[in-house]
Amino acid sequence: MATAERSRTGPEAGPLATSLDRRELHRVREAAGSAARLLGHEGGGRDPDARTVAALITELEAKLTAAERDADEGDRVAHAQDLARLRERFRRRREAIGRAEAGVAGLREMTSPPAILEAAPRELCRSSEFDRVLLSAVEDGRMVATAAHFEDDPEAAAAAVERLAERPIQLEHPLLEAEVLRRRRATAVTDTRLNPRVSPLLIAISGWDAYVVSPVVVQGSVIAVLHAGRLGEPLDVLHRDLLWRYAVGLGQAFESASLRRGLRREREYMRRFLDRLDARLGELSDGAVRFAPSGPPGAADPEARRPGPAHGENPFEGVLTRREVEILALLADGLTNRGIADRLVISEGTVKFHVANILRKLRVANRAEAASRYLTRTLERG
Repeated sequence: MATAERSRTGPEAGPLATSLDRRELHRVREAAGSAARLLGHEGGGRDPDARTVAALITELEAKLTAAERDADEGDRVAHAQDLARLRERFRRRREAIGRAEAGVAGLREMTSPPAILEAAPRELCRSSEFDRVLLSAVEDGRMVATAAHFEDDPEAAAAAVERLAERPIQLEHPLLEAEVLRRRRATAVTDTRLNPRVSPLLIAISGWDAYVVSPVVVQGSVIAVLHAGRLGEPLDVLHRDLLWRYAVGLGQAFESASLRRGLRREREYMRRFLDRLDARLGELSDGAVRFAPSGPPGAADPEARRPGPAHGENPFEGVLTRREVEILALLADGLTNRGIADRLVISEGTVKFHVANILRKLRVANRAEAASRYLTRTLERG
């Protein structure tokens, strides 16, 4: 049993098991199993890969060609028509899903999670046959409309969002959307005027005779609901599967953008924390130096020899520590690290540490830019 399970989920299962959703993979399994039985092959109990499916198709076509030689003309024509319809059906499906995935790709380029949700209805209309799409956030057990796109009627879309936001639809039995959220699957709805599980308000505003609905799931939680339809046009299984693919991609794009935003916030927080830590370390280092002997008895106080702003002033308050301002002032006078160390009676390594912090905090590339920034600031302060 464990071996069979690994064969279904392991890397040897091939790209089909990872690129198809559960419902589609089930269909492929059934079709491949039926083909194998017709051809007299023993089933292996494993998910078929693309090469196996292609081989089965080739073998079936060869067998059908041989069988057609013994069939009458009418059967051959009917069989050819069935094959043509089947090929057209899958061509249409492949192209429709490809367009929807291209629409999702556009959402993945956006960096703001709210902007992704705002643009989702518009991108779905552009990449599919749907002409009216509504997105509603799920808040406190209600659907609250947040964005909509109606082809050639933006005013109606804005009015629909406003009306549905003012009167949020409760997600409770027997509403169909409540079951959709519970099952986490897309569903097609027909005959909306007669369906007792459909919201009359939603139908009155959207004008749909039929629609498809899908949850948008992020990290196991439903954050939104997508409704889509075509005015005066029927819907089929393809439209349901198409919306589900788009909703899955939308959830992934939203989650990715949210993670990137969180990482940017953490990076900024860490940067501020390190700046505060550097400032505190600088203050502690200054305190240690002040208690150290500064020269033979009677020598002038080094503090009195330091150039720079008047005592108590800091032209870079909140950015540089007092010691860093002193070092920057000496740097602006053209002193080298060795000269600054001798002037302040500290080690050259400590000077290098402070200079590196000064360049980073002022966001300048070199000592010359730092000196220019210091001179400009002190001149501005009089």
